[in-house]
This record gives sequence, C-alpha cells and structure tokens, in this order.
Amino acid sequence: MTNDLFERKRIYVNYSSKISSKSKNQWIFIYKIILILFFFAGALSLFLTLDQSLFPAALIRTSNNSANLQEFITFETPSKQENNAVVLIRFSILMFVFLFSIFKNYSNINAQKEKLKHYAVFYVLYFMMSIISLSLFYAFIYKQNDNGTLGKFRPYQYLELIYILIPLVVINSAFEVYNFLIKRKSDPVLYKSTWPLILQVVSQVILAGFVIFNVALWISYSKAAGASLFRTTVITGTNTYNEQKYWEFVDQLFNIKSFSNLIIIAASFVFVIFLVIGSNTIKLQKLSEKNIYKHQDKDSFLIALIFALLVSVWLFTLLLKDPVKFSILGVEATYGINNGLIILLAALATILYFLVSYLKYTKTKNPSSLIIRFSLAQLLIWVPFLVSVIQFENSNFTLINLLVISLLSIGIFMHYILVNKFINKLTFIMLVIIFALKIVLLLILGLNHLLLINKNYVLVSVPTPISVIKIIVITYVSSLFALFVLQALQLETLVTLKIFKEKRFSLKKGN
Repeated sequence: MTNDLFERKRIYVNYSSKISSKSKNQWIFIYKIILILFFFAGALSLFLTLDQSLFPAALIRTSNNSANLQEFITFETPSKQENNAVVLIRFSILMFVFLFSIFKNYSNINAQKEKLKHYAVFYVLYFMMSIISLSLFYAFIYKQNDNGTLGKFRPYQYLELIYILIPLVVINSAFEVYNFLIKRKSDPVLYKSTWPLILQVVSQVILAGFVIFNVALWISYSKAAGASLFRTTVITGTNTYNEQKYWEFVDQLFNIKSFSNLIIIAASFVFVIFLVIGSNTIKLQKLSEKNIYKHQDKDSFLIALIFALLVSVWLFTLLLKDPVKFSILGVEATYGINNGLIILLAALATILYFLVSYLKYTKTKNPSSLIIRFSLAQLLIWVPFLVSVIQFENSNFTLINLLVISLLSIGIFMHYILVNKFINKLTFIMLVIIFALKIVLLLILGLNHLLLINKNYVLVSVPTPISVIKIIVITYVSSLFALFVLQALQLETLVTLKIFKEKRFSLKKGN
C-alpha cells in the first residue's frame, strides 16, 4: 500500500514538473517573440526612414538646395562641423540605448528561467528604455517655437540626451544585484564571491559617470559660448580668446604635441579600457570557466541574425531607388556576365556546402570538420566578391552582389549554428567577431550607396591608399581566412597527436 502511494506521488510530482517546465518555455517564447518583432519592426523603420530618424536631413543640411544626405559626414565649414557633430552624437546615444536594452533583455531571458515571473519587472523596464530611445529618434528633432512654428533645438540640447544613460545604468545595476542574489542559490560555484558583482557594478557606474560628466561639461561651456559646441571667438581690444573652453582643451590635447598631453591621453585610454573590462567582469568569468557552448548560448546569435536579415531587407529597398549615375557623358554601364559571375560562384559554393553536409559519405558531426567546412564555404563566397569590389568600382553592381551573397552567407551561418551542437570557446569568440564584422560591412556598403545617391562621395574619396569600402571588405575576408587557417591548424595538430599516440601504443604492444 505504501509503495503504491509513493509511486502515485512520484508520477504526480513528475507530471507537475513537466507542466511547469512547459509553461515556462511558453512564457520564454512569448517574451522572446515580442522582443524580436519589436526589434525587427523598430530597426527596419529606422533604416527605411534613415534621413528622417537616424540622420535627420533637417539637422544636416545647411542649404535647401542640397540633397538630404549630401552634407552628411562633411566638415568643411564650422556650420557643417556642428551639424554633423550633433547628428552623430544624437545617433550614438540613442542607438546605444536601443541596442543595449534589446540585446541585454533578450540575453537575460534564458538565464532567468527559474524566476521568469520575477524577471517580468526588469523585462518591462528594459523594454520601456528601448521604446523611449526609438521614439526619440523621431520625436527629438524639432521644437515648437513661441509663434507655433517648428525649429531646431540649440546644438547643446541634443547633447542633453546623454542623461538617458542615468535610468539605464540604474536599471542595469539593479538587475545585476538581483541576478546575483538569484544565481547565488542556483549556481553557487560561479556566484560564490560578491567581488565580481561589486567590481562590475562600480565599473559600469564610473564609466557612465565619466561619459556623462564630460558631456555635461561640454554642455555647460556651450551655454556660456552662445550655444556653440566648438568655437566662439571673442575679441576684446587687441586680444582674442575662445569661450568654448572645453572643446579648446580637447582640441589642444590631440593637436599639440607634448609629453603631458601624451600622458593624459594614454592614462584616459587605459582608464576607459579597465572600466570596460570591469563592466563585463561576470561575463568574462563565465567565459573563462566555460569551454563548450551549447544551445542556450548559441541562441544569442538569433537576434544578431535578425539584425543581419533586416539590414538585407534595407539593402533590397535601396535597389528600388534610382541607381547611382557614374557616367557624365554617354550610356551607363549595365550589369553583365562578369558581374553576375560573382553570384553564380557564391550559389555554387552554397550548393556544394549543403551537398557535402547531407551526402552519406561526407556527412559528419565532428565540430572541427564542421567549422572548417563552414569557413571554407564562406571564403568561396566572399573572395570573389572582394575581387569584384577591387575591380569594379560601381556601387550599383556591388549592391546587387552584396545582397545576394549576404543572404547565401547568412543561410550557411544559420545551418552551421543549428547543426553544430557544440562550439568551443575560441571558435565562439571568432564567430562573434566575424558576424559583427559582417553586419558592419553590410551597413557601411549600404550607407555608401545611399550617400552616392545623394551625391555624397565622402566614403569613396577618403585620402587613403585604398577606399574605406575596400578596407572593410578586405578586413572581413581576412577574418574568415584567419578562422579557416586556425581551425585547419587545430585539426592538423589533433590528427598528428592521435597518430603519435596510436604509434606509441602499437610500439608498447609490440614490446
């Protein structure tokens, strides 16, 4: 009788646990899908209205006769310098808050499985920060004047967006403390000491405080200098001086060669680097203690893949615009066989990759073989594109090739992440770097095409031996090559050690 009751109780407990686990997974899915949909819709809307949100034409243009982005990142005159500084600082602050709150919120969900209901408070807070930053991209451009007309804010007022970092730091610090208290029970080995928590929170607060203090100082001197961010020259008799003391100090710091300036720059750089490292203490601690990355870790790539896909959608919309005109006289060059060959080679490399992945005699689950196959396929896709970028300096052709091969490349990346159950630490880090470079490449090449449409040639006319576009593509392909070589050497070393051990074992057995 007792055994029967015990068995029934065990079945009930297991069933309850299964139901509870299923419910948690459903809530995790709901939390994630809300974030993903918001991120995709919000980020895509920003890209599609780039000259009205991310880089508002109203803040850039000094003349109504110029195109929307014709004066973007151009610094020939003081007014252009100030306009572009305002736009870039505004973009940096709001985009950081938007991306940080989204990515941080998403990465927290898996880690909060055991206390998902309690995390709802922080989920909403982070989500609100992302909504606020997205809204400010559209709302914080104009102000209503006393006569009812719309006008621009003073330059320093756009810098006051920096204060949005204060609630973000408070929310993030509160979450880190909460997370430590929760994880101390479920993972006592990793969270046994409070020192990593203290170091991380203090570093984050000091880093944010350092940034806010400098910008606030810049704002205060801008107010004193008649709202100018850079220079306001005042003439008194035979003397002239600059009222914008903060920018004058920064300008002299980087332009006047002296030992004291070198010490200040070096010390500031080291100080910021230490704060950045300290701000990620717990993450680095996890990284040092974890050698294999499984499904829950690889899940963090999902939102990055979403970002890459929405950038691809943005690139497609650029193709629908009027093409860039390169010919002053005569007929424009047309997309021909030589250009299409890049897409053909990429398609063949992709087909070959999937054939090798699923053919009976080449199918494998070995992590080293999978990563070598992945990196080789990526090289076969991107090396021809690099050659085309160097040979054909035509943004219209480059954009077509970029869109197609980026989608093929993302498809291979998604397959690798799904098929490979285990990824070692070094490979994981390199994949993160490569994927970040991929997104930067897509963004810069897309932005360059958009600027060329607006008759802005700043990215292709930089006074360097080769253009910025070529440098970025070369850097990305080099990172893929480094991954391939490193993994090939690692596999060769493992095979050599295995052969050596087998020979040694056979010799011992023979003796």
